[in-house]
Amino acid sequence: MLQQDEKVSESFVKYFVEAHGANYDPELLASTLNDLVGAGTETTTTFVCWAIALLANHVSVQERLHTEIDSVIDRQRLPILEDRSRLA
Repeated sequence: MLQQDEKVSESFVKYFVEAHGANYDPELLASTLNDLVGAGTETTTTFVCWAIALLANHVSVQERLHTEIDSVIDRQRLPILEDRSRLA
């Protein structure tokens, strides 16, 4: 277990290089990183598309969300990260 005061630089690339050794294949690393980023992007895109489709077909849910957001975030400003904790 790491102590809180220990500074550790951890990354996927570090572990990849350690696992494959100094003579690792840079193309394999690039391909693997591309797969990871692509998978994350595709998952987020799929979720957003489904959320929009579901909201478009359920107007009452849209209205409830709009009301809740308006009750927390003043219409004269953009939302900020601290607003998230006040949304149910």
